[in-house]
Amino acid sequence: MKNFTDYIKSIKDGVDLSSKDSENAFDQILLQKVGDSEIIEFLTSLSKKGESVDEIFGAVISIKKKANIIKGFSNTFDTCGTGGDGSKTFNISTISAIVTAASGVCVAKHGNKAVSSLTGSADVLSELGININLDENKIINCLNKINLCFLFAPNFHPILKNVAEIRKKIGKRTIFNILGPLLSPVECKKQIMGVYDINILMKVAEVLKKLETEHAWVVSGNKEYDELTTTGKNYIIEIKNKKIKELEIDSTLFGIQKSNKKDLIGGDSKKNAEIIKGILKGEISGPKKDIVMLNSASALYINNKVKDIESGLEIVNKTILSGDGFKKLNDLIELSNS
Repeated sequence: MKNFTDYIKSIKDGVDLSSKDSENAFDQILLQKVGDSEIIEFLTSLSKKGESVDEIFGAVISIKKKANIIKGFSNTFDTCGTGGDGSKTFNISTISAIVTAASGVCVAKHGNKAVSSLTGSADVLSELGININLDENKIINCLNKINLCFLFAPNFHPILKNVAEIRKKIGKRTIFNILGPLLSPVECKKQIMGVYDINILMKVAEVLKKLETEHAWVVSGNKEYDELTTTGKNYIIEIKNKKIKELEIDSTLFGIQKSNKKDLIGGDSKKNAEIIKGILKGEISGPKKDIVMLNSASALYINNKVKDIESGLEIVNKTILSGDGFKKLNDLIELSNS
């Protein structure tokens, strides 16, 4: 194993680390075998150089080795973004997970507290009355009985506490801002992953391919959202059957009216919980419902439930209008607290 200072020197010289060297470096970081100043120098130099596919992959492997993994549910789906896009939207991927589950897909929604929205998925789900601190047996029970659960990231990756203060000290994006959605505790093989920066789309797609993802979209909504958007063009890298393909999708082609950024803004956890309930009850339509439908319909496509997005839109609209989405929310509230 190389000395940690060798890794720093390589990165500063503009040389990418191999996946094994990256894995070793992150082992040392996470197990606190090197000092804070060295870790800060490593992370900031890595960000300045730009993280390579192998460096991201190595970091993922290092963290996964130390994670609390739930086996037997890799057939589930996750919709999760990196955060950090500064969009202040309501919790679009969170409600989309509920609608997707109510439309027949088994969803293990991985998430945390706020990053780019004013409130994170964990915050808003707690506000809705869902118990986010479930043990493995209760999570498995939720997946088996209602096709839906929430996986609160800190419960599965406690080792990341070791770098929390260092990340605060740095105060800027590092590789850790990319890693979250790549670390599903059920190791799901299907997902929609939003990223804060269109320039890392292909890198993340290559990492998902190396992780043997079956079918996924890595998305940048209009180069400003870490999810599919109705405000403009969606830039997508599709990973399917070990092949990578670039796509561009404009939701107006599916009959969805173009929305403005202000139409999608949320608020605190209480406000966002009200928005989620309003959409699921059929009381809120227009842009907020439209963007949820787009993301949910795309999830059905990723999970081979429909042949195209248009068919998916019909199904998720019925899910919402029938009250099945709101029922799924209540099922999760009830079962998570039982």
